Amino acid sequence: MPGPGRLALIVCGIALALVGPAAAAKRIYSYDSANALTEQMTEAGLTFVFERTFISTRVLRILETHDIGSADLKPASEGELGRAGLSALIGPNAHERALYEIEPKGDGSALIRALCPGADRVFLAFGPITAEQPLRIHALGHDAKTGSSRLCITLDYAFHGEWALGPPDLPQPDRSDRFNDAPSNHRY
Repeated sequence: MPGPGRLALIVCGIALALVGPAAAAKRIYSYDSANALTEQMTEAGLTFVFERTFISTRVLRILETHDIGSADLKPASEGELGRAGLSALIGPNAHERALYEIEPKGDGSALIRALCPGADRVFLAFGPITAEQPLRIHALGHDAKTGSSRLCITLDYAFHGEWALGPPDLPQPDRSDRFNDAPSNHRY
C-alpha cells in the first residue's frame, strides 16, 4: 500500500486528469509585429486562438489580425523535425519549446510557402502565450528530399490584447415533439 504522500500525489494526478479537459478555457490573444522583419511577413500582426488548462496551453489556430487569412495548427513532436532536434535548430537556450505543424488546408498552404519557401512541411516553435508578454515564434521548414529541417525565420511579437469571446449559444426547445410549442430562446 502506498504511503500517504504518494497516495495524495496519485489522487491529485487523477483529479487533474479528470478536470483538465473540462476546465479548458478558449482564449484569443492578438499580437503586433515587433520588428521590421516580422512586419514584412505578417503585416499588422497575428491573432492566436488557444485552449488553456491547468497544466498546458494548446494553440488551435492563427489568424491574420487585419486580413482574411487563417491557418489551423496541430501539435507536433520533435522527432518530426528529422535528424536535427529543436535545440540544434533554434539553440539550446531558446525558450520556445511548444511545437506545432501548420496544416496545409485552406490558407495554411500559402502560409507554409511564405514562411519557408521550398519546405514541404512547416513547424512553429512557440514561446509561452501569456498576456502582456512578448511572443517569439520560430518557423522551421522540413525538406522531404533530405529528411532534415532548417530554421527559416524567427518572428517577434508584442502583446496587443485579448478578445472577448461571445456568449455560448442558448439551448433551444426540442422540436421533435410536435406538442412542444415553447418559444425559442433569444438574447435580449
